[in-house]
Amino acid sequence: MTEDQKELEQKMYAAWLDTIYWVAGETKYRLLEAAGSVQKIYEMEEGQVAAVMGLQGCERLLQHRKRYEPQKVWDYLTKLGVGYTYCQAADFPGKLAEIPDPPFGIFYRGRLPDERTPAVAVIGARKCSEYGRTMAERFAKGFAERGVDVISGMAAGIDGIGQAAALKAGGSSYAVLGCGVDIVYPRSNESLYRQLLERGGVLSEYPPGMEPRPALFPPRNRIISALADVVLVVEAREKSGTLITVDMALEQGREVYAIPGRCTDSLSMGCNRLIRQGAALALAPEDIIEDMFWEPILKKSKAPQGQLPIKLSQAAQEVYGVLEMLPIAQDMIVAKLREKKSACTIPQICQGLVELELKGLIRCSNRQYGRL
Repeated sequence: MTEDQKELEQKMYAAWLDTIYWVAGETKYRLLEAAGSVQKIYEMEEGQVAAVMGLQGCERLLQHRKRYEPQKVWDYLTKLGVGYTYCQAADFPGKLAEIPDPPFGIFYRGRLPDERTPAVAVIGARKCSEYGRTMAERFAKGFAERGVDVISGMAAGIDGIGQAAALKAGGSSYAVLGCGVDIVYPRSNESLYRQLLERGGVLSEYPPGMEPRPALFPPRNRIISALADVVLVVEAREKSGTLITVDMALEQGREVYAIPGRCTDSLSMGCNRLIRQGAALALAPEDIIEDMFWEPILKKSKAPQGQLPIKLSQAAQEVYGVLEMLPIAQDMIVAKLREKKSACTIPQICQGLVELELKGLIRCSNRQYGRL
């Protein structure tokens, strides 16, 4: 038997153990220490198992062993298109092995993150503002264009918005779920889920079939921060679940950045408070890239900021020149053009806006226009 075949066999036994969802990761590590290998965990005598797990835990584990064989578990995962790795495997992410409470194993669809590629966790409020949406898209797009992976939880709001923007910009993104990797949650992000399988991956420490429950999400946040080199909080309230990830990131020794917002905006209070407490302030993706000294290993941006590779009419060019990432109303666009002494008429400005929107350079939301 080759080394690869031996490792695959050990993965099979590890996957069998890891599908016992009620056994905590810490207990699985204790079993591994006592047995020496995952295969030997499967072969342990009742007394040995009881010494680690207690009588009740031992009884339940032995019941699981009678009902499910490792090979059947592995065949089931293969049928679902689910990959698996565990703490002693060569492809287990090294970043996860370094944290205080590492997962015993990881189920995944798509692929695992490349350890050599810089990664940023882009996180924030589920019910975000237009400002939060814009910043999440701007930063994720900037990271993707430079070859930085975006890690998040595929949740509604900032998480999903940032990951979708990274994929749209041609980058890679990875989602860590609070359920099995065969379950799309939330359902509204089904399209994003499919894209992640093609352009990145979906990961979870929970076995396939595990339905999302509130208690499963806080633990998964430690994996989001662990897979990233930097955690970026885009938008968060002062008492936000997002700050759980920040606490875990700090415990793991990760860098934490926050995007500032107006002092009167409740959705920015969490970010502003983080900055006051010592988190680094980020105004653009380049701030993080420069601070982390990633420039030598990253690709150059596709095009200088403001350069348009698409041919536009004169009116569309002038309109685009006064637009920013944050959307503004049409009357503000007209006022800005008048300040610049533009000769464009109102009909020409409207035509320019339609042209820009059709060519995918701007978006319209509630009759306000902003750059993409």
